[in-house]
This record gives sequence, C-alpha cells and structure tokens, in this order.
Amino acid sequence: MPALTNMRCTNESPPVIPKYHLMEKCHRSKLGLAAKARYTSLISCQRLGIEKKALSLNFSPPEAMKTTKEPLDYTCEALQCAEADGGSSLTNDTRFDYYSLYAKPLPNENSTCVPATGMFYLLSKKYNYTEGQSSCKNISGVLADVTSDQRTEALGQLLLGTKVDAAMVGLRRINESTFHGTNGNALDCTTYRAWAPGHPRRRYDKYDCVVITRHKTWKSTSCKKQYPILCELKPGGPYKIGSIFASRKLNNDTKLINETNTSDKN
Repeated sequence: MPALTNMRCTNESPPVIPKYHLMEKCHRSKLGLAAKARYTSLISCQRLGIEKKALSLNFSPPEAMKTTKEPLDYTCEALQCAEADGGSSLTNDTRFDYYSLYAKPLPNENSTCVPATGMFYLLSKKYNYTEGQSSCKNISGVLADVTSDQRTEALGQLLLGTKVDAAMVGLRRINESTFHGTNGNALDCTTYRAWAPGHPRRRYDKYDCVVITRHKTWKSTSCKKQYPILCELKPGGPYKIGSIFASRKLNNDTKLINETNTSDKN
C-alpha cells in the first residue's frame, strides 16, 4: 500500500460548504423529511440542512407568518432529496420558499436520489470509460463515487431495479498504482472495499477500470469495454425562476393538443 504522504485525500483540502439556492418563492416540496425545526433565520435553517446532509429545504420567512392566522409548528424543513425537472412534488404554499443544492442545471426527471448523498442518473446506453466521462459531463455530472458502504449499497440497489447487471463508475487505476476516484482521491484514503471475489485483477494494462454490480460489489474491468454508465450529478446554480416547471408546462400543453386532436377526429 502506498504511503499516505504520497496520496491525495479530501481531508487535506478545505471542505466545500454546500450552497442552497432559492428556487421558487411561495412553494413547498413534499419530498421526505430529514429533519425539521422552528427558526426565524434562513442561515439557521441552512445550517440544519448541512448538518443533516439535506439536498433541499423548505423555509418559512418571518414576513410570511404575517399572512398566516395560525403559527407553524416548524418553519424549517430539511429534505432528504431534491426536486427534479418538472417539480412533481412542489405545491403552492404562500408560507414557504423552496431551496435546493441542485438549481442549475436541474436533475433529469428520471434521475435517482440517494438521501444524504446526492442525485444520480443511469445511462443505459453502453460506453467505455472515456466516453462515459464525456456523457456524464454533458449532463453536468461525473462518473459516480462508490467509495463508501452507503453509496455502494444504494447504487447497487438502483441497478437491482433495472435490467442492468453492472455499470461503469468513477474508480480507475492510474500508472499501475492504486485506484483513484473522479475527485482525485486515492482509494487508499478510505478503508472501505466492496471487491467481488477475484477482484481487483492484477493485469494493470487490462483491468484498470471498475464497475459496480447489482450484487453491490465492485469488479475491475477493461477501460475499453463498454457498459451502462452511472453518473453523479453535480450541485450548482444560480436558478432561473420558473425553469423547474418548464417541462411540466410542455407536457401539459402536449397533452392538451393531443386531447384536442382526438376530439376533432371524433
């Protein structure tokens, strides 16, 4: 195992503080709760979100309470997941404003949330490692990090719900040395491993990339071999007001046109 002094690990760099972006005023998400509290300060609510690793927030500002006859039991709701394109769980509620880590670009409506971890998207079309990197980048993502028990468990479970047996992820052996993630961290920075029996294979020139399986294990493979791709979406902003509802409006308009055409035929 390489000396730790020769490896790059996340704890050597200042931590990145998550930023919650204002998405829609007078809206409240019905996604699952990670925690709730009564605060008058948005900063306090954001701190709760960071502590609980929430991907989004509902916050009721003090001025909103002036229009409410009955006081709220909780003014801050830290949510496990984030709204995707279409905002299917967003409802009108003049008492709350909705904030999210994922403001621009919005996660695809078919993306998958792993609570306290992030938003992910499975590309079922098969690519090699280099093509997979580019494909993830095109949707503002990176090849998924699987270097924790929670991540491997959740992403393996995601594959179980599909017809995909294995998907390429963000681990790659560099210079016949240790495996590194897409964030640059060496695998030796963590003690967690999920290698399937017989892996990783020792042929450095043939088995330098990694797939996660539906059995929640890792297997080394050729970087040239093609697999479905598991992307991890990157948080970002700023948000353009109303953009989360654009696809919902388009779908409603399309539905209305189809219904009109059907009615005319009859």
